[in-house]
Amino acid sequence: MTLRVTIDHIGAGGDGIAQIDGRDIYIPYSVDGDDVDIKLSGKQGRITHIHNPSVDRAAPICKYFGRCGGCSLQHVSPDYYARWKQQQIISAMGHRGFDNINILPAKVSSRGSRRRASLAVMGQGNGKALLGFTERASHVIITITECPVLAPEITGFLAPLRKFLGGQLKKRQKMKVHINLADNGLDVILETAGEPDLDLRMDIAAFAEAEDIARICWLDSKLKNPSHEILCERQKPCVSFAGRQVFLPPGAFLQATKQGEMALTEYMRDALEGADKVVDIFSGCGTFTMALIGDHAVHAVDGNLAMITALKNSAHQMGKIRALTTEVRDLFLRPLLPHELKKYDAVVLDPPRAGAREQVAEIINSPLEKIVMMSCNPATFARDARALVDGGFVMGDILPVDQFLYSPHLELVACFNR
Repeated sequence: MTLRVTIDHIGAGGDGIAQIDGRDIYIPYSVDGDDVDIKLSGKQGRITHIHNPSVDRAAPICKYFGRCGGCSLQHVSPDYYARWKQQQIISAMGHRGFDNINILPAKVSSRGSRRRASLAVMGQGNGKALLGFTERASHVIITITECPVLAPEITGFLAPLRKFLGGQLKKRQKMKVHINLADNGLDVILETAGEPDLDLRMDIAAFAEAEDIARICWLDSKLKNPSHEILCERQKPCVSFAGRQVFLPPGAFLQATKQGEMALTEYMRDALEGADKVVDIFSGCGTFTMALIGDHAVHAVDGNLAMITALKNSAHQMGKIRALTTEVRDLFLRPLLPHELKKYDAVVLDPPRAGAREQVAEIINSPLEKIVMMSCNPATFARDARALVDGGFVMGDILPVDQFLYSPHLELVACFNR
């Protein structure tokens, strides 16, 4: 069915929304005020013709935009983009009853700064492979040769990686490639069903040498509990957190951009001035712990043994640090309890997208007086902030950190004082 509609607004997922017979229709790559023809399928619409473009519409910067599913907001003007991202915070907080919040100017990462990527690959036979990002809501792979968001070290690796995997994968054989850009090179994970044979192991080692790759690991997706097997480690990948070097375990989590990491760290340091003992909950391999251990006694807690081990081993090689203790703990099943939290002056809380409902409940019942909370999900941030404020805390200014350029995602950080 083809219909003519006018776009009302862009929703939280990045799609334009129009109303037809009282129901919302979601239309990708549209913007408020667009007068468009759409082909309708259920609740989804696809633009077939633009009669009158919105004043907020802009030309995308990437030739793959609209086919590649990596970006959803390149078609809007910079001013609209900034307003829309701020509105996502206002809306999420408003749904939880916050109607008087102060949002600081956003810290926006520059183009070409994204240091993480997960790519889809499929063999085509005859030494060729598709390698890139999938179409929106599809398994169809759009092969890319460039990307305005990714760091140049990653985009420069696409061509040799495609050529190498084209010679290794059978026709229609699928693989995922996860890449982290460390300070000393690329850290690559090849994920597919099955394990590599001896010839492939030797070829991977030769490829890593030829392309100066720091490390290549293998992840067998057929296994019930897959773990990373290091196939070639020419040098142990490392990153610097606040000037302190940490050696990364395979699959380590990094903030999406270095600029974003620094913005969050600076906010946290300012907010924790005067605190002596700090507990870093969901610490990972030390993004924020490393920025604190020079001036604070820190207890770092995370559910991932490999990341805590990396943090601990790296910290022990450094001088001029205060007391550091670590703990491996499933923080969803066993959040830190009030009697454990009472030893600290402040909490740094950086949970995954699901938020920290269980841990926040224990913090409220503890004597803690200061929390710095980060989140990559405004909705769960608002939920946890509501619980903290209802539990006796006052929320300070919210800093948006946009590490996910041209996507609906947004990082937030705020300080809460009892």
